[in-house]
Amino acid sequence: MNRTVQAIFDKAMHLMDAQNESTGNTDTSDTREYKVRTIGILNNLLDLVYPASDTFAIGGDGKRPALDDITSFEDELDLDARILRDVLPNGLAAKLLSEENPSLADYFQQCFEQSLAEARARIPACFESIEDGLPYGGIEYGEFGSW
Repeated sequence: MNRTVQAIFDKAMHLMDAQNESTGNTDTSDTREYKVRTIGILNNLLDLVYPASDTFAIGGDGKRPALDDITSFEDELDLDARILRDVLPNGLAAKLLSEENPSLADYFQQCFEQSLAEARARIPACFESIEDGLPYGGIEYGEFGSW
């Protein structure tokens, strides 16, 4: 799977229908302005999407985990496939079109928010027993209580 910033940019350009019509190339004179703004926009979106990724790991030192800033289109992001293929391209498209086409930007923003909510809701989780080794003293079963 391609985890680069370029891959996210390519997906956003295809969503916006800004690619070259005959070759599908996303690096054109028409998309140059978008490319200049992309790294800054994605850096703003990273803290929003990282907690919804299954690669999010809470540190033991009590500090909030964060990803390093993006500096180039070759940088790779340590995020899961859903965030890279769906959430970030929609968020990028929304921000890139905010001035130029507000109604289309609103559509992509809605897609971004919906996909982000679904990604948060579907983070893999595991269950742990609350009965083994915890100091509840049998209270949860009504033992040792006066009724």
